[in-house]
Amino acid sequence: MKTIGFKWVALFVVSVCAVSVSAQSDLTVKVKNIRSAKGKVMIAADKGQYAMVDAMGDTVTLVLKEVPEGKCKLYVYHDENGNYQLDREDGIPAENCAIVDLDMTAEAKTIDVELKDVKALQDKAKK
Repeated sequence: MKTIGFKWVALFVVSVCAVSVSAQSDLTVKVKNIRSAKGKVMIAADKGQYAMVDAMGDTVTLVLKEVPEGKCKLYVYHDENGNYQLDREDGIPAENCAIVDLDMTAEAKTIDVELKDVKALQDKAKK
């Protein structure tokens, strides 16, 4: 009897693992509006995936591996000075950045993200 119970538990564990593996996809992110060819462009998902590439031209492409299906938030920024953090002036991002809410599905394989100069947008709004 214990052997039958163990087999059912083992079968359940294998089934859950198979479902969780199949519910993940790679996501290609095309990042636009990069201010210069200095530093790196970095991306992180709230599910733990991250990537970075050298800034080259005004557009780069990054790939996030094994992003689980479901709602996800992406944080993207251009680390122009290479200090591996989003610089701020008075709490406002000084480097171009973007936050994207995404509903990750098996069909969502590629997205475009445009970085924004938040400081310039806020200065413009004050005028």
